[in-house]
Amino acid sequence: MGEDLTDSGSRGVPTSVDVARRAGVSQAAVSLVLGGKAAGRVGKKSQEAILRAARELGYAPNSAARTLRSGRSQVIALVVPDVNNPFFAAVFEGAERAARKEGYSVILITLKDIQDWQQLINEAFTTYAVEGWVLYTMRVPTAPLQELLRDKAILVDGFTNEMPSLLLDIEHGMTAMMQHLIQLGHTRIAHLAAALDDETFLLRHRVYREQLQQHKIPYRDDYQVRSAFTLESSYQAAYQLLTLQDAPTAIVCDSDMLAAGVYQAAHTLHLTIPADVSVTGFDDSLVSRILVPPLTTVAIPTETLGEQTIALLLSVLEKKQTPQFDSLPLSLVVRGSTTAIADK
Repeated sequence: MGEDLTDSGSRGVPTSVDVARRAGVSQAAVSLVLGGKAAGRVGKKSQEAILRAARELGYAPNSAARTLRSGRSQVIALVVPDVNNPFFAAVFEGAERAARKEGYSVILITLKDIQDWQQLINEAFTTYAVEGWVLYTMRVPTAPLQELLRDKAILVDGFTNEMPSLLLDIEHGMTAMMQHLIQLGHTRIAHLAAALDDETFLLRHRVYREQLQQHKIPYRDDYQVRSAFTLESSYQAAYQLLTLQDAPTAIVCDSDMLAAGVYQAAHTLHLTIPADVSVTGFDDSLVSRILVPPLTTVAIPTETLGEQTIALLLSVLEKKQTPQFDSLPLSLVVRGSTTAIADK
């Protein structure tokens, strides 16, 4: 018996075949139009017919169906540089909880290369009908992309005039960390920095240098190493520092993940933390609490950060009066990985 494909409502969820038959076009044309690839390949009238048929049938790929029915997808994208970083996992938890209370769902998207921005946006709009964006990208999008995301996005830990920003008080956190070590008597303080030229990390190094200068502690080039956000890279960088003839008595790391590499290198060299070397991190991620001894770090309240970003984004989407930037204070958390130089 033949199947009537003209009335998709009687069969439940409509398909691209239904849209093609309603619009009088091929299924391939439907895929091109709804996939955002119709330019120069599908005529304007056919595109309009396909979109009209999709709306009438209530069809769209994946979660975008909600947009056709209501005009709102209520999907928010969190764009992060590393989905495997425990820091972003905690941020996502806070954001997801806050968004759910307001009737939104949240998806997590990884953006490792700034060159991938355009493709990411196209895919997210097409596949998920993303309505709002929270950008933890560490790098400000290019001007054309900022224009595309105007009134749809906020930037975290960065600043641009084109979209509201939530700034982290990195300067205060790094200053507190350096003063903590200097008050403990350390003068041979190394910096294990992230191998990224993003403002958040450049600021950490500026504060490091300023604190050394203010306390008349010489800046040493051999105490400066950079590392990728991998254990292998941070291990190698830490090993380089710890095997110097005049090795540092303290190592300041740009993240808790980088500090974990110092722990590994110290173990290899039969050094004890903090008796032989004090170590500090940044983030207060789960890593900082499972290391032995627990890591002294700068706490970024991740769940609060997630909640605050959602609140700021929703004010943008709802066209409420929104501050150009807001800030989130950070705090020093002293644990067992630092000790006074006199105790060594």
